[in-house]
Amino acid sequence: MIPVMTQPYPNGKTGVRSRLRRITGVLACAGMILTGGVLTMATTATIPTASAAESSSTVAIADHDATAETRALFAKLRDADGSIMTGQQHANDYAVSTDEENQGTGSDIYALTGEYPSVWGMDTLSIYGHESPGVRPNNACDESCQAGNIATLDGKIRQADSLGAMVTLSSHWFNPVSGGGFNDTTRAVDRILPGGTDQSAFNAYLDRIADLANGARRDDGTLIPIVYRPLHENNGSWFWWGATHATSDEYKELYRYIVDYLTEVKDVRNVLFSYSPNGTFGGDLSTYLETYPGDDYVDVLGYDAYDNGDVNDSSAWVADVVKDLAAIARLGREKGKPVAMTEFGRGSNKMIAEDGNDADAQWFTRLLNGITRDADARHIAYMMTWADFGGSGSSYATYIPRKGTALGDDYVRYASDPAIAMASGTTADYTGTYAPTPVAASARIVTPTEGSRSDDGALTVRARVRGTVATKAWFTVNDDDTRHELAADSADGGLYLTGTWQAPAELLVNDKAVLHLAVQTGAGMLTDKTVVVLGERPAQSADVVDDYDGYVDDTDLRASYSVANASSSAISLRANDADARSAGATGANALKIDYDFDKVPGYMGASLVLSGTKDWSAYDHLNLYVESDGSAHKFVVQLQAGGVTFEAYPSLAESGARTVSIPLSDFTTAPWDTANAGAVLDADKLTTVSSFSLYLNDGDQDLDPLPNGKTRPRTGTIVVDSIRWSNGVPGDGGSGNGNGGEDGDVDGGFNGNGSADDNGSEDVVTPKPSDMASPSPSSSNARPGDSSAGQATAKPERPMRTLSRTGIAVSALVVGALAFGGIGLGLRGVRRRG
Repeated sequence: MIPVMTQPYPNGKTGVRSRLRRITGVLACAGMILTGGVLTMATTATIPTASAAESSSTVAIADHDATAETRALFAKLRDADGSIMTGQQHANDYAVSTDEENQGTGSDIYALTGEYPSVWGMDTLSIYGHESPGVRPNNACDESCQAGNIATLDGKIRQADSLGAMVTLSSHWFNPVSGGGFNDTTRAVDRILPGGTDQSAFNAYLDRIADLANGARRDDGTLIPIVYRPLHENNGSWFWWGATHATSDEYKELYRYIVDYLTEVKDVRNVLFSYSPNGTFGGDLSTYLETYPGDDYVDVLGYDAYDNGDVNDSSAWVADVVKDLAAIARLGREKGKPVAMTEFGRGSNKMIAEDGNDADAQWFTRLLNGITRDADARHIAYMMTWADFGGSGSSYATYIPRKGTALGDDYVRYASDPAIAMASGTTADYTGTYAPTPVAASARIVTPTEGSRSDDGALTVRARVRGTVATKAWFTVNDDDTRHELAADSADGGLYLTGTWQAPAELLVNDKAVLHLAVQTGAGMLTDKTVVVLGERPAQSADVVDDYDGYVDDTDLRASYSVANASSSAISLRANDADARSAGATGANALKIDYDFDKVPGYMGASLVLSGTKDWSAYDHLNLYVESDGSAHKFVVQLQAGGVTFEAYPSLAESGARTVSIPLSDFTTAPWDTANAGAVLDADKLTTVSSFSLYLNDGDQDLDPLPNGKTRPRTGTIVVDSIRWSNGVPGDGGSGNGNGGEDGDVDGGFNGNGSADDNGSEDVVTPKPSDMASPSPSSSNARPGDSSAGQATAKPERPMRTLSRTGIAVSALVVGALAFGGIGLGLRGVRRRG
């Protein structure tokens, strides 16, 4: 057990700067600041008090029954005006600059600055003993063990609160369906939504969180507010709740269920809920809001971002981050919500060096200066780095630099900036009177989610009514006026009205049906609707990855594909005309991929959600029809087979249409998958293919320059169709001599008009070494595995993460998450978790 500190600082000492900071906080309320012992007019404020920062007596809080202290915290975060709290995950559980490393009493931030951080991050992994300060005796943690760990964590929360710091909580849940780690991307979300077969397993996780929140009390019994960040970074593919593994609507409903279950079923009243996608977005709020659960369910507009860029200069990354934060800050002002940089740090080749030899030694101050100089971004409430799990060699993972290094000195300058608020050293002040905004009357269909499919047509419809009382409720289907009644259901904590319907056989034809909800209430009639697909999708032959002819519309397509680093609207169905079919496209439709690297730089792509693993071991060539825009961007065909991520790189240097045939020998391990470097894609590995993805990379600096000084276009479109396996090149009888294409077409090179050349050569793309070089690092993050008992995780990054064993910080490079998520893209390996 980690002892709870009873003194603000070791030996009861309070740093001189801390006392000055507290004095400054008082003076700031009067519009003055103490600088070098001289009073001047303040240009930035420190941690605002309720009276100074109050801009409204109401708060747009998700839990309208939240405690007064929780409402006050919301108001302080919302009204932050140039005062940014800062902190770290596992703020005093792991350290690399103190003599008490990993003993729970040291803090790297304190070692550098003489002050404690004002934000302390925790994770529910600690409940199960997978991270400190939790314990895991004999590699197991039963209910008694979990209860003990919860008590320890509650002690940590009291400690942070006593020092004036705020606690944030994240959850790296193990997969509730498979039992694997948080990076085990076995499809789970649709099975833990209300009525799902594995919902009870997920509820068990939520019950422990409720125990933790309800036990976080001051000595007088007052509940201590916590900012909880569930299902974070869901726009990446490294978690089982992320992109590729759940549709946007499934994610939204799972997030809403977490909020409703904790507040309404478990009576948790001291939690603010943070929505925290991963950046960068190029300032595009439509991308940020793609999976937004709604104002009634979100308190903090969060944002995670890690710098994978230029090892010498972070200016370009900072500019992208500031652009995003400014857009989110404007959104927060519009919605009356606080905004925070919920995770940030250096990743990939920019991971903080163990020996302190960092080229970009002004990284922290450059980031802070970028934020504070922007009129909108400067209003973020707090920013938090990940944990200093430590380790050594290639597995070294820290996010606060060591004391005595150049970057450590830069962090001191960052923490000393008047815009940064450290912990006050005294009990956090959550005074102030704030009323929640009225609950708007609303009704929605919870399940089935938009775009979901029912093969047999047996539907259970669940509706959620908020802000009013339903007197009668029903749903109808399509234009049929027949009412199917909904009634209160005691299941799921009595949150929903439910009803059932069996679709008649004539509707089970792979077509859409619209469910119309109607609810009579004292506030009037409330309505909602959702679209489902009834009947099985037409079966594809065993050799087909996708022919795009079984989707009823773009919504159905997007329910089966996850789009990474772009809006889901980036993919759509394109009708094939005669020219496309003559060039190798098959059937009615193809996949259209639109990219816009001005909006979201780095990369973008789409991953097919596979139902279980596929066995394609009978084949030795992968074939696909491609319409190239001649952009010469790096095109990545990626699959995970046998636990290894493999990639091939068909060229987009010439415009036109062709069928590309890629032999297995052209697939190489993803450049970032160093743990499996040199692995060979063979029949054995093809027995278990778990993901298939298509990516476009924006990375001129890592690819061959274009002739005549040309640059690659920032926007464009490619089309893909007829992705299928074969033995040998299709149309040549399996000989692989390239004398024929699919459907008898000659498989030659691009000639720009959609037809084939007459040279009859096999169009197998063998990239030049420069083509296979890593493109510009993206802003996505990949996740490491933690499926084995007793492992803790260091902050993973794109595209792999590092695992650190609690206490001894034994780290291992892990790539499983990316393999599932398809984040390889030829990006540089990184080590981060969050």
